[in-house]
Amino acid sequence: MLPIEGKIFLLLLIGITVYFFTKRAQYLISLLKLGKAEDRSDNSGERLRFTLGQVLTQACALKNVTGKDLAGIGHMLLFYGFSFFVVSYGFHIAEGFYEKLNPSLFGEAFNNGFFFLLDLAGLVVIVSVIWAAIRRYVVRPERLVPSLEAGIILIVVFCLMILSFMTEGFRFLAEPEPFTSGAFVGKFFAGMLSGMGLQAHVHTLFMGTWFLHMMIVFGFGIYILYSKHLHVLASHPNLYFHSTRPKGTLQPIKDFESAESFGVSKVTDFSWKQLLDLYACTECGMCSANCPANNSGKPLKPKDVIINLKHNLFENGNNLLTKKEGEEEPLIVGSVVTHDEIWDCTNCMACMEVCPVAIEHVDKLDDMRRYLVLMESNFPAEVQTVFRNMENNSNPWGMGMATRADWAKDLGVKILSEAPGEFDILFYVGCAGSFDDRYKKVSRAMVKIMQAAGINFAILGTDEKCCGDSARRIGNEYLFQTMAQENIEIFKNYNVKKVLATCPHGFNVLKKEYPQFGAEFEVIHHTELILDLIKNGRIKLKGELAKTITLHDSCFLGRYNDIYQPPRQILNSIPQAKLVEMDRIQKTSFCCGAGGGRMWMEELRGKKINEVRTEEALTKNPDLIATACPFCLTMFEDGLKAKNADEKVKVLDIAEFVANHLL
Repeated sequence: MLPIEGKIFLLLLIGITVYFFTKRAQYLISLLKLGKAEDRSDNSGERLRFTLGQVLTQACALKNVTGKDLAGIGHMLLFYGFSFFVVSYGFHIAEGFYEKLNPSLFGEAFNNGFFFLLDLAGLVVIVSVIWAAIRRYVVRPERLVPSLEAGIILIVVFCLMILSFMTEGFRFLAEPEPFTSGAFVGKFFAGMLSGMGLQAHVHTLFMGTWFLHMMIVFGFGIYILYSKHLHVLASHPNLYFHSTRPKGTLQPIKDFESAESFGVSKVTDFSWKQLLDLYACTECGMCSANCPANNSGKPLKPKDVIINLKHNLFENGNNLLTKKEGEEEPLIVGSVVTHDEIWDCTNCMACMEVCPVAIEHVDKLDDMRRYLVLMESNFPAEVQTVFRNMENNSNPWGMGMATRADWAKDLGVKILSEAPGEFDILFYVGCAGSFDDRYKKVSRAMVKIMQAAGINFAILGTDEKCCGDSARRIGNEYLFQTMAQENIEIFKNYNVKKVLATCPHGFNVLKKEYPQFGAEFEVIHHTELILDLIKNGRIKLKGELAKTITLHDSCFLGRYNDIYQPPRQILNSIPQAKLVEMDRIQKTSFCCGAGGGRMWMEELRGKKINEVRTEEALTKNPDLIATACPFCLTMFEDGLKAKNADEKVKVLDIAEFVANHLL
């Protein structure tokens, strides 16, 4: 137990720490309150389970572990090891006020085991810190940026471990029967120190190292809130308040009639949760390392977007908190986040998939697009034509609405707009399936499959309209909502209960975003339907396909909707088909470059994303490339032409593979 002056000093340390910690925490919370309201109080049980699952198992750190990158394992060991020390600091502080408040309270076995594990944890932390330092400053991957703050943290943690062992060593020498007998590293240090002639001063040295240890611990606790390691505390609530909306969906604008502005132009236009994202960023760079825009030499680096927004928030924090009504707030669009960064995003969601702390990058970029489109009419020139075509003819190409069902004229397909009647499933053909000459073949293939299976289906014909996904992702939320409401009304008029879509973008928006506006119908993707027909024996495949096939996972089918296996199982059901996987598949699949409305924009910066992905496919020496998305099919065909490989390698949709091999 400490002498009275020691207790006073310890109380003073605690008081100073609580004061500065609380002051900084209040400031950080006050900045969050500048953000717009957003309800994240739903599903508290699910949120808690998710958070504990991510933190206690360190799933958040391990999700990106590969054979080439084992950093997550080091982070996990550092987390577990240091967490054990946090518990020990509670005992240290309690013991300072009353000597019996230590692990020996719970018996000798617990006491010995505790200090044995504490020393073992200390060694693990030291090894992890050394490895982290080597990895950050010697064999540094490109995604990690050297920083003084990171170095300070590593040095502090290393010093805390050494101080812990030294304190144990001096305690062994200072106390005739120390209760830390399980501390095997402490014993080793005691043996080293005993030969240094320090016996007369061991008690003073013990108290000195003990207080120095505690001072660094308390100082470290304050420093975290002022440093880049704020994420140590912010990541846990950020995980708890993760989005429980259907994966990948955007929030609708609900106040078109009354709002004075739309989207995000200032940092306080973000919601409080979007600002909390900024605190939680670990600066690991995984988002940028997996971003197709960044990987193809474009300005967009998702990590930089988040970090620059955080720096802007802190730099302007005091002014924002004291800003008087009517005073202008600095714009972030075009300065903190450049127009190129905003428009380069493909909405592929690779950044969000790999983020260990559930940051929502895509929502922020799309919110800034909404501001540019709805408030400034500032967007790539070619998009103006796309919007006009959608408004006038309900398709991006501007083709006449009266020709929407021409692709099906000779197929005997039931068209509801001409002859309403009973049907089991509505085939929502989509704009590409109706107007794009290449993808019309996929629509015809799908009709052939459903007719072979005896499915009672129908199409809307000239009543079908664009789903509006591209309009929403580009930022024209008003146009999207107009089209969505028109489609929902049409579906209700025809009593649609089940919808089939071949385009993952249409599939995603119909299934997960139309319900925001009152839609009530089931939506399935054509790969799901085809696989079900094969499994149930409603269609059988014949002939042999002695070809090498590589499969591309569409972002909106895969990451957005977790549909990975149906395309693979379908291809594997074709006799002698040889499926060879690309290096980046499923959750790590590389985008084709057409999502987020990029299908309709010129790619003026860096290398073309579709060509990067095409090169990956060609390394597998395929005869055929399989897709399940009209955008992906187009991008691959363009990529093959750019690589002069279009004569040797062909691209087919999954439906075409099956239609070509129907019994």
